[in-house]
Amino acid sequence: MYRNQVKQKGNLLIMSVVVMVAVGYLSLNLLKVETSNHDTVSKEVLGTQAWFLAHSGVEWGLVQLFPLGQSGADDTICDGNIRNPNMQLDNSGCRTAPQVECEQTSIRYQDNDINYFKITSTASCGSGINEVTRVQEVWAKEIGQ
Repeated sequence: MYRNQVKQKGNLLIMSVVVMVAVGYLSLNLLKVETSNHDTVSKEVLGTQAWFLAHSGVEWGLVQLFPLGQSGADDTICDGNIRNPNMQLDNSGCRTAPQVECEQTSIRYQDNDINYFKITSTASCGSGINEVTRVQEVWAKEIGQ
């Protein structure tokens, strides 16, 4: 076979160490990719929850502004204060209810005042570096009587 087998005795040990280092390096990079994917999915889920919570805040503001059974707008919500609707947030990943703000603008057109309302809802879900905030804005116009 080989004339000098004594010189080749440590060859298998060196190859084993090289293979172990290469596999360890690949495993470490795979772990980094998996962690990044996990963070991305978590932020996507929290972003969707915040988006729907902000949407609920806008709908709450519209119901407060245009109550059922009443003609015209009830502009008491548009007093410049930020409101927190009473919403149940169990198991949602969101700690606080959305913050809803209403602004009113009146425009004079052909001897009539036309009221426009801007409802802005801001919702945050998650905490720390995983906190995601979504803002939704809706414009509404009061129909003249």
